[in-house]
Order: sequence, then structure tokens, then C-alpha cells
Amino acid sequence: MRSSTARQLTRQLDGVRAAEDIEYVHRARVATRRLRASLAMFGHCFAPKRVKRWRKAIRRLTGSLGDARDRDVQIEFLCGALSALNAKECFPGIAHVLVQLEHDREQLQREVVKAVGRIEADGVLRKIRLEAEEFLDKPGSIPCLHAPGVCEPLRQHVQGQLDDLLQYESSLADSEDRARHHAMRIAVKRLRYTLEVARPMSPGRLDAAVETVKRLQTLLGDIHDCDVWIDHLDAFASEQRDRIVAMFGHPGRFLRLQPGIEYLRNDRHNHRQQTFDELVKYWAELKDRHFWNDLAGAADLTAVDQAAKSDAEPSQS
Repeated sequence: MRSSTARQLTRQLDGVRAAEDIEYVHRARVATRRLRASLAMFGHCFAPKRVKRWRKAIRRLTGSLGDARDRDVQIEFLCGALSALNAKECFPGIAHVLVQLEHDREQLQREVVKAVGRIEADGVLRKIRLEAEEFLDKPGSIPCLHAPGVCEPLRQHVQGQLDDLLQYESSLADSEDRARHHAMRIAVKRLRYTLEVARPMSPGRLDAAVETVKRLQTLLGDIHDCDVWIDHLDAFASEQRDRIVAMFGHPGRFLRLQPGIEYLRNDRHNHRQQTFDELVKYWAELKDRHFWNDLAGAADLTAVDQAAKSDAEPSQS
């Protein structure tokens, strides 16, 4: 496990707390995911109770950052939609959704600050860095293939995640199978961060695979974002209509909001279908070139280890 991942996360926390640039939240969330992948892969190198505490602390921070990041992305999307909008009748509804999301983001920031303060007070990231550096041959280096217990657990971990992902392949036959598309997204995300952690231990072998899995994650992430948008807009419309009727006895004012809400819903529905079609096509391309079989071979670092040992042995001729 690289201590640099914990260090990268530490560098983002002041910016996350200040909330002046949304990229700090994005980079911090990515760092927490990589750190969790590292702990899953190399947790056996440390005391089990300690790793359990670390993983719990990082998971709580990831959750807070994830909620905030989702709102940041939604707000950014709505600002872009408003700036490009020509249909004036849609402005009130979109603006109303935007105001609610900005309010939600302000509330979430309180939880983010609490989560950052908690993990700093516990000293979790510092403890992870110190123990990781102690485990490595040299501070700041990466685990080598010859380190005890590294190769085979890593191969099994990658293979397990690959098997988990492939079980959802059949969901691509049904564009409405939202639950399994969501599960597939999570499986792809986990595989991506595992491969990123493993990549430095086998230079060159996993680079193309990481980029391919990142594209899959992007496509599935866009699909999930559209699902979240559609659910949110349906709930928002129902809530606003009920509130207005309760206040005025009729839905008159809601009719001003409805065109913008419908505009957003149709836009996200159409984008989801387009992205899903792209995903299905890309997955078929990967199967045609036997990508998944090749990935399993590339992730088998045992073979790399054996080749390295063979090259290092003196010639008998």
C-alpha cells in the first residue's frame, strides 16, 4: 500500500473545508476510494483491528464527500442548462430546482466539515502513512512482487472483483434494469481503483486496462446520475405541487414550475438512453477483443514475479 495515497488525501482537506473550489471535494473523494482499495488489498499486512478502524473512518469520510460531490455536479449542470436555455417558460422551474440544491449543499457542508475534523482529530491518515512506510523496504517506495504475501492475494482480489463485475453483464440486455446497472457501476468502480493501486507494481501491464475501466465507470456513472436526476425531479415535482395546493387550495403556481421540471426530466431521460446505447456498444467491442480474459492475465502478477525471478537467476550455460 502506498503511503502517498493518504498524503494526497491530507493535502485536499483544507480546500474541502473552505468549500471555495469544488475540485477539492472531487480529488478528496477519489483519494478516499484509492485508499479504501489499498486497505482492501493490503490490509492483511497490518493488525486486523487497526485496519477495521481505518476502513470505518475512511468510509464515513467517503460518504460525506460523495453526497457533497453529487450536489456540486448537479448544481454545475443546472447552471450550464440555464445559460444555454432559450425556452423562457422553463426558467422558473429550473431556477427553483437550483435554489433547492444550493440550499441542500450548504447543509451538507456542515457534515463535510464535521467528517474532516473527525478524521483529523483521530489522526487516522497520519497513522496509515507511518505504518505503510514502516512496512515498505524504503519510505515512499511501492510493494515489490517479492514482498511476502503480496502476489497471490492481489491476484485473487482482482479476479474476485472481475467475477463480481461480469455477473452483471446480462443487465445490459435491459435498459430498464436500473438496480443491476447501479450494482454494475459499483463493481466497475471497485475494479478501477484496485487496478490503479496495483498498476505501479507491474509497470506497463495495466495502463490500458485502467483507462478502459475508467471509460466504463464514466458511462455507468452518467447513467446512474440520470437515474438520480429522474427520481429527484419526480419527488421534487410531487412535493412542490402538494405544498402549493396545501397553501393556496389549487396548483396554479406549480404550473409555472412544471415546464422547467419536465424539460430537465426529458433531457436526463434522453441522455440516459444515449449513454446506455453507447455502453452496450462499447461492452460488445471489449468482448470481441477478449478484453476481460486479457485483463485477468495482466492482473496475474504471479507470472510477472516468476519471470522476474527467472531473469535474475544466473545462466547455467
